[in-house]
Amino acid sequence: MLVSEVMHEGVTVAQVTDSIKTVAQLMRDNDIGAVPIYDNEKPAGFVTDRDIVISCVADGASLDGAISEAMSPEFIAIAKDKDVTEAARIMEDKQISRLLVVDGNKPVGIVSLQDLAQGTENPELKSEVLQEIKH
Repeated sequence: MLVSEVMHEGVTVAQVTDSIKTVAQLMRDNDIGAVPIYDNEKPAGFVTDRDIVISCVADGASLDGAISEAMSPEFIAIAKDKDVTEAARIMEDKQISRLLVVDGNKPVGIVSLQDLAQGTENPELKSEVLQEIKH
């Protein structure tokens, strides 16, 4: 099964210069918990709602500060035509629960551990993914 078959289509992105508050509002308005961060059209990082809470809110950072203060600079993505087992392996290796899906350099979706668990018919992969979700 391909990543494109289980991913959530469409991606909301932010720019490194966007404020923490702007990105948090973007997450709220789009009912999402993770946003890839770009520097113009170049991938720069990734931020989750948890990153904002832990790195900014808990430390008393100004919500007017740049989102680059909260984002992870590691940009991890998978091609939409890769197998879901590859996505699961990357998530396990990197200890992440969401993965950006790209078509070439263009972001086209997000795949989560939950998407993998619900979308796969492979009982071994489903068991492994569900075990990761519990942790």
